[in-house]
Amino acid sequence: MVYIPSLRFALPVLWAALLAGCATSMPSGPTELTLLSINDFHGNIQPAKPTPLTPRLPDPVTGELKAQAAGGVAHLATALAQLKSRNPDALVVAGGDLIGASPLISNLLRDEPTLAAMSELGIVASALGNHELDAGLPELLRQARGECAPSGCLWPGYKGPGFPYLGANVLDATTGKPLLPTHILKQAGALKVGIAGVATLDTPKVIVARAIKGIRFADEADTLNALVPQLKAEGAQVLVAVMHEGGVQGTSGAANDPTYACPTLTGRVQDIAKRLDPAYAIIIGGHTHQAYTCKIDGRLVVQAGSYGGWITESRLKFDAAGRVTEATAVNHPVLQSVYAPNAALAELVARAAALTEAARTKPVATLPRGATRFAKEPYGDAPLGNLIADSQLAYARKQGPADVAFMNPGGIRAELVVEAGKPTTMSDLLAIQPFGNDIVALTMTGQQLYDVLLRQLPKGDGGSRMLQPSSSLRYRWRMGPDGAPQLGEILINGEPLNRTRDYRVVVNNFLSEGGDAQAGFKHGRDRAVLGTDIDALVELLRDNPKAIDQAAPGRIVRE
Repeated sequence: MVYIPSLRFALPVLWAALLAGCATSMPSGPTELTLLSINDFHGNIQPAKPTPLTPRLPDPVTGELKAQAAGGVAHLATALAQLKSRNPDALVVAGGDLIGASPLISNLLRDEPTLAAMSELGIVASALGNHELDAGLPELLRQARGECAPSGCLWPGYKGPGFPYLGANVLDATTGKPLLPTHILKQAGALKVGIAGVATLDTPKVIVARAIKGIRFADEADTLNALVPQLKAEGAQVLVAVMHEGGVQGTSGAANDPTYACPTLTGRVQDIAKRLDPAYAIIIGGHTHQAYTCKIDGRLVVQAGSYGGWITESRLKFDAAGRVTEATAVNHPVLQSVYAPNAALAELVARAAALTEAARTKPVATLPRGATRFAKEPYGDAPLGNLIADSQLAYARKQGPADVAFMNPGGIRAELVVEAGKPTTMSDLLAIQPFGNDIVALTMTGQQLYDVLLRQLPKGDGGSRMLQPSSSLRYRWRMGPDGAPQLGEILINGEPLNRTRDYRVVVNNFLSEGGDAQAGFKHGRDRAVLGTDIDALVELLRDNPKAIDQAAPGRIVRE
């Protein structure tokens, strides 16, 4: 079914046709709605290499707490089918980022196999994620319509996802009108359910500017609130908010909180939930890759982790007046040891693997060890981020002078896992850096560099992820007595930072355009595009496999 025929989608006409004759009163007696949700799948159709998720959970047989393989679209399909068998009227929805930043098995095929697989899962709607826009809105619309790219479809028989992407707050910057469907109505047993969806307001901060040229993103809560009268007028008896925005749990936060209190939950979801019209019975989120079942002001707020490793099952009971009388939610891990793979989707994955095998298995180098993207110390540097920054600096220095390189941690999408004696492949490296970003060299003053370093320091107890520096930069920082961060010694190439001189700085194009709220890089001048990030990493590891030994943390020190 075609849901998004053009950039100027005639929403009022479509919804009027779909919703003619809808009733607004609740059925007599108690009623129940079950929602099954996933988010941030990111093209992880494969069960292994890389394994989508490995949560530490009790072993289903022995009870031993250990990391277990979870996810893979064939296992996900089986888990969803089992949950739906308990309630055939359950609706399956998604919180966005189903595609983009994908492993090579999907990435090389423009994520067409992932969208084909999603259509088999019974998803009725998804919020628009920022990564759905990685290649721009026209490409997303092409995918949504099930059309081939001008160069042809890479996935035989591609027909599109079979569900709409909802982006009520994704507006034409000139007209202010939505560029995507704002909502959809679905029948669930005796209930007519209105599902409204929004993208994160922060999309411009986390995506390259050229991909969203001509698009404005409105506030999530304000947009959803403005839709309430229309949803009710069109006959919706229950309202569901699906958004590509979420929260972050502290280290003590669990995927399932039986109290729903979630005392460590932080992030923008808190503010959105408190401002959202109480007409919405539940908020289903995404974006932060967290698994949680919480209540904010008595309303369910849920998220299902990432990569198809979890499914959130939310159950809402209503009285005859439409009031929620009971709301429960459970995050189910999609353990590969528990859910056998669905045969049809396993065959889909096998076809995608065959089409991409030559590129995926191309060897790069045999490495002495792997590297983690996670910093051992809070607000510190991590080996994998350091390695990537080193690779970009080395790549730049082959073409001219360069002083320092930075890598944004959000652009590092997987661990570097090494099996003894086996070569690291292109698939391994592209799982880590799937965006194909350009490397940009630019000139900044020492003062501008100082401002960049200061800006990215944490403003409190959470929320900041530090730019990962090349080995040419080492610095110290501390929290001042007033709670504000302060920079200490800063060394570039072993010498103190000189705020009055110029430095040649190397970043990816995402950072160079101010991504991740790093506006300081936008001031860089004398810009030069040098090549791609993956080429830099391949060259470093191929030329010097022991470079990984030189990427140990300690470049950022908290005093």
